[in-house]
Amino acid sequence: MKPDRGVGSGDAANKSRSPHEGPPILFGREAYGFHVHVRASPEPAGVWLPFEVTEVVRLPSLAGRERDALAARAAALLEKGDLVLLPTETVYGLAANAADADSLGKLAALAPGVKRTISAKGVGPNGFTWHMPDPDGALKALRLKAPVHRRIVAKLLPGPVRLLVEGAFEKPLAGEIAGAFVATDAASVRIPDHTFTREVLSRARVPIAMDRVPNTISSIGRVLDGVELGAALESTAVALCIDDGATKFGAISSAVRLTKAGGYRVESEGAMTAREIDDAVVVKVLFVCSGNTCRSPMAERIARDLLERSILGGVGSGPVRISSAGTAATEGQPATTEGDEALAQMGIGEEATRHRSRGLTREMVREADFVFAMTRSHREAAISMAPEAKDRVLLLDEAGDIPDPIGSGLEAYRKTAERIRLGILQRFAEKQLLPGGKAHKPRAKAAGEKS
Repeated sequence: MKPDRGVGSGDAANKSRSPHEGPPILFGREAYGFHVHVRASPEPAGVWLPFEVTEVVRLPSLAGRERDALAARAAALLEKGDLVLLPTETVYGLAANAADADSLGKLAALAPGVKRTISAKGVGPNGFTWHMPDPDGALKALRLKAPVHRRIVAKLLPGPVRLLVEGAFEKPLAGEIAGAFVATDAASVRIPDHTFTREVLSRARVPIAMDRVPNTISSIGRVLDGVELGAALESTAVALCIDDGATKFGAISSAVRLTKAGGYRVESEGAMTAREIDDAVVVKVLFVCSGNTCRSPMAERIARDLLERSILGGVGSGPVRISSAGTAATEGQPATTEGDEALAQMGIGEEATRHRSRGLTREMVREADFVFAMTRSHREAAISMAPEAKDRVLLLDEAGDIPDPIGSGLEAYRKTAERIRLGILQRFAEKQLLPGGKAHKPRAKAAGEKS
């Protein structure tokens, strides 16, 4: 590694500086023996370095203004075609200008195990991962329209997930070399959950590709712990290295494939498990009544039946998890016999697990994506527990309260169940929880069922 040559002092340094440039800012006094200078101007053109070395900067040592200037410098280097080492929440990555064949060539040379051919005309057969600064940009650039795809972006990004978006990407997505972000039939995209790195990506006026750092720089990607870090940085032609200490996860991003059919599947686990991804994506629907033995248990079972019968298997805005609770419930009570009979007449089979009542809690309301209340008083009770969820707590039937049928006989239960069913169809179509709103498989009427 090249020695410190007295940066910022002496005649040589003064001769190197333009008379129009302001005083330099000292970055990283404790950083690996290097003193890195950047002038105070926020413009990338204002960068002043009197010698050429790989710059290593410890990010935690910098204040806000210094971080902004460093982000501007990193973006300028990427635009020029240099490699920049950046931290993320998963592992450290090497960033390159995806519109520049030489820059991608340098990046590809660090991953010899990946088969790639790079020229100004295109990249193949395996592209890189496009790193973007914000989810809205991903939605627009990738033309993501499917509700479940949009939900995945909203719930998981920014975050430790890499999206593999199926589609015909014949034209560049953001001015990159053709095929730079495509592997076989899918574009690879990531939005890191690291504020500084997203700032660099936002400032860069070129599309950015990133790969994990080689083992010579970081053995597992979590910290910069290569045995010969300095020599490794110079041998890989890295112009700037940002050291932010240990990454949050210390594991590669998980890969989630967004299919052409509008669904998704977890391709590989990394920083997030498949269960964690599914739990984040699932739409949580909660039905609320008083005792959780009549109306809300019927709603729970009717909703599950509609989802099972839906043409696309219940995949509207994503997988849906249905539950119910009562504002004045006694724990552990079974659903009413009349309710079971009314549902049987609708052709809804018995429960796999016998229902037991439970009381509504603040956590239930906060965790649900949608809370459908049977009456206004139920809605008010739920909102009082979690006021921040007000916009997600709705009456199941917009027309008004669905009264309690308890003690009124089977016919009252049957009419209540039908009103609940219609309310669910309306609300689920409104919230895109059922494909096509009322698109569900027809069934034969059960014995005794009325028209």
